[in-house]
Amino acid sequence: MPDVLTVVARIYPKPGCEDQLEAILIKQAEAVRKAEPDCIVYRPHRSAKEPVVFLFYEQYRSAAAFEFHRTAPHLAAFQEQRKGLVARAVEVEIYRSLTD
Repeated sequence: MPDVLTVVARIYPKPGCEDQLEAILIKQAEAVRKAEPDCIVYRPHRSAKEPVVFLFYEQYRSAAAFEFHRTAPHLAAFQEQRKGLVARAVEVEIYRSLTD
């Protein structure tokens, strides 16, 4: 699937907000999986080495599927909930699949 987009996003919570942010990220992942059929993988992780770092690994069938995700109302609601819990902007890297 050469059109597949892989997204890696790092989220850094404010000190003391880690567990609250984790709970929101888990709910966010559940909502995305239910509402976005062209999202292949949407999985939050918490660093084993640095438990104050969260990482999302995401895959979308196409650029259009990723655009739908970026503008989805359910995602906006979770972004609003996260606002006061994060220390800095989310770091996002986007990759395109080279092979099927």
